[in-house]
Amino acid sequence: MTEHNLSAARPHADRDRMPDAGRPEPGLAGELRDTELAITFWQQKATEFGGLPPLTAFDFSQMISGAWSHRFVICVDAVAGGPSFLIYGSRFAQLLELPETPISGVPITRQLPGRYLPIFTGGCSDAIARAAPVRLRGAVVDYGQIELYRAAFMPLAVRPNSSMQVVFGTFNRRIGPKAYSSEAVRTTYNWLSDNVQS
Repeated sequence: MTEHNLSAARPHADRDRMPDAGRPEPGLAGELRDTELAITFWQQKATEFGGLPPLTAFDFSQMISGAWSHRFVICVDAVAGGPSFLIYGSRFAQLLELPETPISGVPITRQLPGRYLPIFTGGCSDAIARAAPVRLRGAVVDYGQIELYRAAFMPLAVRPNSSMQVVFGTFNRRIGPKAYSSEAVRTTYNWLSDNVQS
């Protein structure tokens, strides 16, 4: 299993928010340990199927508003172009200001905020290349506000010789301190250090 810390932010895209527009209060944005729960469940399914679990091994109805509301499924089609969402949970949509239901066929590069594009494109690529779960965590800065994130990307089985790859994942974030505050570096360091130890 691979673990990365991608904390370099890319230039803002059209999907980036205006400062403080509907931003949740600083604090925990849901259960941050969902990455471990998702990976454990994926590993159980991989053991059950003797390899990468297929898409049909999961009950994605739980994404609507249940326990899987931070999860998503991305299709990466080498022929049609970039990755696009097949399905995602309600809380995932809220965190990233996406429509309630995915717009099929529209690449994630035109839907996600620019600061999160490297996380999702890199996470999908790494999970597919390694045929194993990939954990990502780190920090991005948005309009002077530090956002701490945690994500997991897990490849799913597809038909042999298919141009499509499918990745199941989970994403969450919490709003950290203002980037210019005296506590910003210490708080961010402590949060990332605590996560390495846990």
